[in-house]
Amino acid sequence: MATEEKWQGKASAKVPGVSPEKVWAVLEDYGNVHKYLPSLDATALDFGEPGKLGCVRVCSGPPLPGAQDRAFTHEKLVVYDPANRTLSYEVTENNIGFKDFVATHKVVAEEDGSSSIEWSFVTPPMDSPFWSVEKIMGYIGYSVNHMAQTIAKESYEKITEINF
Repeated sequence: MATEEKWQGKASAKVPGVSPEKVWAVLEDYGNVHKYLPSLDATALDFGEPGKLGCVRVCSGPPLPGAQDRAFTHEKLVVYDPANRTLSYEVTENNIGFKDFVATHKVVAEEDGSSSIEWSFVTPPMDSPFWSVEKIMGYIGYSVNHMAQTIAKESYEKITEINF
């Protein structure tokens, strides 16, 4: 029996000066990911309770190149592991061409007390003029770096507000 090849990849970014606990607090806020991702302008919890398996968030953003309609995904929480600072979601509905797409966010402690965010994905190959494994990796790489920079900047601004 032949197995279907999967597209998969992982990107990571360091969040300098921010503890894993603080980074996890941001990532586990499942309905507010738009605050940290430049491609999204809204997210909302559509079903269930935050941090509970099966809850669904709806993410939306501008149309993909060449599309007329705003991009959207419905993302179901399928793994929630606070002890290991890991969550995974499955895209259940969308208008951007994803099918059986599963992504994982993990916060990793660094030796210097900082953190890194790892974002991985697995999906069957897509027959899409917009998506390739390289384009998904480009999106995830850019997004995880933006997320790390935004969290670090926000944490720094909170520290300076308190200290000055």
